[in-house]
Amino acid sequence: MRLVVERLLMALLLPLAMLGLAHRPGLLQMDAYIHDRLLILASHRASADILIIAIDEHSLRELGRWPWSRATHARLLERLAPAAPRAVLLDLFLTEPSADPREDAHLAQAMGLLPVYLPLLHASPLAFTSHEWPGFLPPLPDFAAQARGVGHAGLAPDTDGVARTLYLLEGYPNQLQPYVGALMAHRVPPAVVDPEATPVDWLRQSPLRLLFAGPRGSYRTVPYVSVLRGEVPAELLRDKLLLVGATAPGLGDQTLTPNAGIRGVLPGVEVHANAIDNLMHGRNVSVSPPLWHAAWTVVPLWLALWLLVRRGRHALPIAAGLASACLLISGVAMLVWHHWLPPVAPMLGLAILYLLWSWRRLESQFVYLRKRAQVLDALPGGTFEVMPARSPAPADPAEHPKQALDRAIARLRRMQQLMDKAMQAMPVAMLICDEEGRIGSGNAAAFRLLGAGAMPSHEDDGMAPPALRGVRLPELIAPLAVPPASGAPPRTDAAHWTDRLHGEYATPDARVFRLEAAAFSGDAPEDRGWVVMLPELTAEREAQRQRDEWRQFLSHDLRSPQVTILSILSMHPTADADMRSAIGREAERTLAMAEGFMDFALAESDDYRFADTHVGAVLLDARDQVWHYAQAHGVRVEARIDDDAGDTILRADGALLTRAIVNLLNNAIRHSPSGRRVELGMAIEPGTDGVDAASVRISVSDQGSGMTPGQLDALLHAPRGRRAPTVPEAAPGETKGTGTRRMGLGFSVVRAVVQKHNGTLGADSAPGAGTTVWLRLPLPGSRPSTSK
Repeated sequence: MRLVVERLLMALLLPLAMLGLAHRPGLLQMDAYIHDRLLILASHRASADILIIAIDEHSLRELGRWPWSRATHARLLERLAPAAPRAVLLDLFLTEPSADPREDAHLAQAMGLLPVYLPLLHASPLAFTSHEWPGFLPPLPDFAAQARGVGHAGLAPDTDGVARTLYLLEGYPNQLQPYVGALMAHRVPPAVVDPEATPVDWLRQSPLRLLFAGPRGSYRTVPYVSVLRGEVPAELLRDKLLLVGATAPGLGDQTLTPNAGIRGVLPGVEVHANAIDNLMHGRNVSVSPPLWHAAWTVVPLWLALWLLVRRGRHALPIAAGLASACLLISGVAMLVWHHWLPPVAPMLGLAILYLLWSWRRLESQFVYLRKRAQVLDALPGGTFEVMPARSPAPADPAEHPKQALDRAIARLRRMQQLMDKAMQAMPVAMLICDEEGRIGSGNAAAFRLLGAGAMPSHEDDGMAPPALRGVRLPELIAPLAVPPASGAPPRTDAAHWTDRLHGEYATPDARVFRLEAAAFSGDAPEDRGWVVMLPELTAEREAQRQRDEWRQFLSHDLRSPQVTILSILSMHPTADADMRSAIGREAERTLAMAEGFMDFALAESDDYRFADTHVGAVLLDARDQVWHYAQAHGVRVEARIDDDAGDTILRADGALLTRAIVNLLNNAIRHSPSGRRVELGMAIEPGTDGVDAASVRISVSDQGSGMTPGQLDALLHAPRGRRAPTVPEAAPGETKGTGTRRMGLGFSVVRAVVQKHNGTLGADSAPGAGTTVWLRLPLPGSRPSTSK
């Protein structure tokens, strides 16, 4: 709200202030300077119809000191009469009679030979006279009677003394006198009656703002004495407007004009020549009416304020551009249309608006920074905060935010140093990369792992050595990638480089590691950075290699003697039957134990090869594998698969899943009485209320003796890595399937396989009612369940 009020005040008060300043002397002088420079550029060619007969220094030397006798002027007019000029302005004030009345009569007689115009001499504005020209001193009556026209010849200098304007009508109300040049050019405007004017008010109407043809001497000039002696051809004088006046320095009226040139003044006769030329050709510098002038001053300010609100960051270009546009428009208007638009007031207003806008923006930013510095200084430092040093409170309130900011910077510097040291001390390799994957910094463990050679020194502050700095990490480690065990190719279609770094990598010195990346800092991609961790897996892979060697030992060195014993027994059928039976039974048990241990080690390992697997095919394969075992025990194995579950596809390791189901089937066959059946079932279970995901349920049911609740609980919740509980077999004399159960390593294998597939395992049993063991596996795209 405060910001809106400030902008409204700018939009209202600043234009009003500039409208008031536009008429102050300082701004008027600056506008006048620009006006005069443009006026010189807008100069026009002097009219060839105007000729000045100059009372110059040459004429003064030839004819003697001024004033000359009126008989001399009479001879000049007599010399001009045969050339038939269009009109003659005798720019002389003939208000006093000469010493010889015959000379006045001679001059009056000569005036009757051609159209002569005479100027009026200004008197005091308050001096009322009884003649027909009040406020002026007219020529003598004889001269006025012979003249074609008599009018005023006064200019109206501006406040700086420069004549830029004359008025075509001037005088008292109802007694306005026309400008003498307007009489010569036949451009006398009608007078306007001012009802508010009093009889003593001096009025000026119809301003003519002059456009000058050029500096002094722009109009063609001939010396007075040359015309008097007949040295000027009559063709040069014929049908011309002849202006007779003084041009010699110190003689006659000398007027300060914008185009006066080096001498600074222009003779009055040349000013009249410019004025008559303007009247003849309709030239005039027009000005805007007051309302349009106010709009010219105010609209640029409002436009600038609107642009600043929308594009506040470009305040200087906006203000400078609009100020330049005002100056350019003013120049074009003067040069092309001869219209004067004063540019100083809008330009000054734009400068003041820029200063106010910049000041308010800086003030608001300072207030914001002061508040944020206080917030930052007030944040708790945590574990690594130290007691602040005691310092006296500053006398200047402006020093408070400075102290708060200094303290916050010091805390951040301490935290940065702590983080740098902690990063270098970490045993895990770490790199800092940009959004494109280029390495910027890291710790010593990372550089040793990647074999960079040179290590960063303390002065480098964790910066990467030259061998790695700027190198793209994906390209650096691409040759080190270890092909996955499943044979699946690495991802190459990932949009971001971090999505293509999954897997393991091996250095030339057999060190194995993987990559984990996390983004930090800004939300914009160009401002983001990445922390890349390279945890080393060398020890784990070495342990896995040793486990594989142990499994090979079990597979070969432990199984081989048992197979040899069985072979020897088969070669000696005549040996004692009881001994052969006992030896064979124990050898088979040892061999089964070795195979079960191998299955359990494989189930607990990470050597799973997940692929799209047809569940129905897995179940039928498991049933086929136990067929001979079931026949030997007199048990039927029946598969019951729902119609809608027959084509179900899972992401699974088919071999290990088949092995787990075979273990469940073998256990069910072993504990089922002869002549009974074992059911292998499969069904699809949909999710409930959006909580459980859809899954496939595989069950194995027997008709054995069953288990008590305590035995079932011990079976399902045995600690991981420990064999399932084993209880005695059926006692001598008991019927098969009526004793307690032995699960052993087989059930541990089942439980490990189900957990690796993110499934759940359960069982239902009661003494004398048989046992049903089921496992539930989530379908692709569903949420994994918690293993039981």
